[in-house]
Amino acid sequence: MSLIAWKLDDAHVAVPIDLTVCSSQAALRAAYKMTDRVFVLFQRDEGDPNKLWAFFVARSANADVKPVVMEFENELIDQQLRLQLESQFHDVRTMIVAQAFAEGNLLAPDDENVDYRKDPQNASRRR
Repeated sequence: MSLIAWKLDDAHVAVPIDLTVCSSQAALRAAYKMTDRVFVLFQRDEGDPNKLWAFFVARSANADVKPVVMEFENELIDQQLRLQLESQFHDVRTMIVAQAFAEGNLLAPDDENVDYRKDPQNASRRR
């Protein structure tokens, strides 16, 4: 990611996005969060396949898009981290959701009829 932005005027700013650091999917997600305040347009850099340009255009001619651009930079980091965590913990999340909607215990079906007061796994013992 780059903190360098090209200010065309107060209502127009171009931001380069390093695709070796953030994915285009993270950029799209981050841009979507800004669309209530600005128009966001994307263009691939013809000279550098690892660069994507985000163009921010204010919704009104006298608006200043600089604060939105800074929020975009933070949102870009947030969305990239969310994508990485989603990828890393996808299987765990799937299992949690499956267990939540299952009628029985998916992880230990043999323990389904065990009385918790008997403490078969000695969970209550001091360590």
